[in-house]
Amino acid sequence: MQVTDRYRSFKGIDVDGQAARMIARIELHTQGTDDPFWTYFFQRRNATQGMRCDDQLLLSSFVNQIRELLEAKRDEQGLAWLDQLEAECF
Repeated sequence: MQVTDRYRSFKGIDVDGQAARMIARIELHTQGTDDPFWTYFFQRRNATQGMRCDDQLLLSSFVNQIRELLEAKRDEQGLAWLDQLEAECF
């Protein structure tokens, strides 16, 4: 199996797909909550003025908070996806 060097290219890595999957998982775990951090997180993602982050930048900026959320929800699949994102995309 050929290993892609992510520092040279994202060729062969579905960065956008992995990021979208993780955003959907975060949305699942945070919908209906009024936690100020997650409100801020999604405001940054959906900003129409000022600084707006693409999903990869947003996720890589908040890995610790995302990991904490997934651990609190005991989401083993989400944690595996986050590990994959960190290894391949950040």
